[in-house]
Amino acid sequence: MRKKNNNNWRGLGLVPYIRELSIVIIGVLITLLITNILSDRAKQAEVKRALTLVKIELEENLHQIEWVQQKWETEQRIYGLIRQNMDHIENIAVDTLWKYRKVIGDKHSLAIVTDSYEVLKSSLLMQYIKDKDFLSELSKTYGIIGLISRKLNNYSNIKGNGIDHMINSIDKNNLEKWTNGTVYDFYNIPLRDNAFRLFVYTGNSLISIEEFEECKSKTASLINEIKKQGY
Repeated sequence: MRKKNNNNWRGLGLVPYIRELSIVIIGVLITLLITNILSDRAKQAEVKRALTLVKIELEENLHQIEWVQQKWETEQRIYGLIRQNMDHIENIAVDTLWKYRKVIGDKHSLAIVTDSYEVLKSSLLMQYIKDKDFLSELSKTYGIIGLISRKLNNYSNIKGNGIDHMINSIDKNNLEKWTNGTVYDFYNIPLRDNAFRLFVYTGNSLISIEEFEECKSKTASLINEIKKQGY
């Protein structure tokens, strides 16, 4: 009888202990759950801030691409006429030559911005973005933007080298005629230089309107996707 009472006492004492332990464990689990929820929300807030900055950056890049493309297309119009009349510039209307006069020495560059994207990549926040297709498109789009920038800068460098070669090759008399002579002199003198002449013939192959359009389309599509996801 004494042994049985002792076991009952132990059994009765164990129940409150298990109940209290369970309450503690549940409390810890709830605390961990709340902490994880708050941590996840904080990470999502950081992702939202980062992607908002990426969206603004893409909008700036798109604006720059549109502006540079417009200048490039204007330049291609006069170069197209020049190629058709390479040795007979006088066949082109004088007012047209005056209208596009500044195009000859104009240089184009595309100063794209990638700071926000680089911060996103290096911050480890990308692991909290569940849409992997979106991340893939983000990477591809910045790659296309970078390619357009390199091609356009290469175009401008080759053009600049052609102009520099012409300036360094002509005598003072022709240099004076080029800067202060007739509109025909302004076009004809650079076209006598083989380096610049080669650029006029081949420069339009260095970058195409299709590449500009693809870049703009990809960038605009990605901006809309970021907006759609609420960033």
